[in-house]
Amino acid sequence: MGSYRTSRNLEASIFDYISQNLKGTWSDINIEKSFSRVYDISLPIIVLRVENTNYNRIELGSNSISREVLILVDIFAESDGQRLDIKDYLVSILKNEFPFYEYYTEANSSGNYVVKRKSTNGRVNVLTISDESINLNTAKNDLDKHDRYRHLIKMKVSLSKLEV
Repeated sequence: MGSYRTSRNLEASIFDYISQNLKGTWSDINIEKSFSRVYDISLPIIVLRVENTNYNRIELGSNSISREVLILVDIFAESDGQRLDIKDYLVSILKNEFPFYEYYTEANSSGNYVVKRKSTNGRVNVLTISDESINLNTAKNDLDKHDRYRHLIKMKVSLSKLEV
């Protein structure tokens, strides 16, 4: 059995957290981990990206570090109102800390790796959140329907555990 490394665990933890919170509150929102499928699926769509990471030493003479990670949450909506509603909802749930999981995978009969189990190993602490509307400087009617009502949430997060 294999396991994800820290960045993939963080990405999967955020994916799970948003997915669980959307159940019962929002329906028919697609959540993706990359842009590769965005233009092939129906709106609305949330895309999660784990981006830049800063590693901070905890003390002199030690190799222990803490990690600060930039998380980008892209929203592709059907209208300005939906864009704002999804953005406000996501900020309301993401401002809270949430579980950090370690995911364990196993190869299936096709040779693809699938998650077999996960275990809690700390918390994801949200340090800052900002958001902005994406303006592509083109008339909305001239854009692909997926690009007309876009929004970006930026979060700086840290893990509640040290890495040795």
